[in-house]
Amino acid sequence: MQFLKKPTNRQAYAKVGIYGDTGSGKTTTAAKIGIGLAHIKGNRIAFFDTEGGSDYLIKTFESNNVELFVSDISRDFRYLLNFVKEAVKENIDVIIVDSITHIWKQLQKDYLDELNERNLKNGRKKRFALEFQDWRFIKDRWQEFTDPYLTSPIHAVICGRMAQIYDYQENESTGKKELITNGTKMSTEKELGYEPSLLIEMMKEFDKDKNRLVNKAIIEKDRTDQLNGKIFYMPDYQTFKPHFDFLNIGGTQMSIKAKSEQVFSDDIGDDGFGAERRKRDIWCEEIQGLILKYFPSQSAEDKKAKADLIEEVFGTRSWTKVESMNSEDLKLKFDELKNVLDKKFHS
Repeated sequence: MQFLKKPTNRQAYAKVGIYGDTGSGKTTTAAKIGIGLAHIKGNRIAFFDTEGGSDYLIKTFESNNVELFVSDISRDFRYLLNFVKEAVKENIDVIIVDSITHIWKQLQKDYLDELNERNLKNGRKKRFALEFQDWRFIKDRWQEFTDPYLTSPIHAVICGRMAQIYDYQENESTGKKELITNGTKMSTEKELGYEPSLLIEMMKEFDKDKNRLVNKAIIEKDRTDQLNGKIFYMPDYQTFKPHFDFLNIGGTQMSIKAKSEQVFSDDIGDDGFGAERRKRDIWCEEIQGLILKYFPSQSAEDKKAKADLIEEVFGTRSWTKVESMNSEDLKLKFDELKNVLDKKFHS
């Protein structure tokens, strides 16, 4: 058989995510897990530091006979990618990234800065916030970290800050929609929360008997189903050992066949789909630029006006649907949009 194989445990390295509020014990728990994992085979840990937290753990690693390597304090996404590559090349046993939230936020800022630099060169107005169409570019870039995080032959522990999940709920008394909190998540690219095989939420809780705050770990996800939903106080490596024992540590790490072979036709290029895609992108930018000329702000009034205008001309409020139109239709819609705006503002 070519595509069907007998199953094996291909998860040879731990991929752990830890998130929580300030002072909940994220970094300390990550260090304890890292030390335990490093001792299985070697004793080398590399710490990608975004805020100087590794400085407070030097003695902890030394007392546990762990050789610690640290990055410069950085929130640069490209620096993180090179850090992971170097750690794998140098046969580091465990990497700890703290905090992934800083890197995710910096990546968004970098994108907006670079976009505005290009806009100013082309005579367009400066943007002060990301818009819907920007996220596909940022997410594509972020994937350059997600894939090696999952598949590299190295134990990886990532820490992130906690974010609230918000939702709208109808108030039975008033009949109005109210914004409520509907749980928590790691403050990073939303898909990353699905990637770790072990996801831990850290909280701080007051212990009346000991008259002090203690750290509490809630196992939000355990793909081995050894610890799902359990709660532990002042956790360490032994707390999570049932999960790590399930893994095939020392075996061959799984790989992901991400690139498809020749899915699209041979005419991709200047005279095929590539050329059409570039034309489509250009017309989408022209359309956005024209709309922003008349509605430049991020106010609720301007946002509604833009959405209403798109619906009037394109018959949809979905920008994704607009982007999917072919370039010839977009050109015609651009002309129609221009006429509509001329009538609204110049008639």
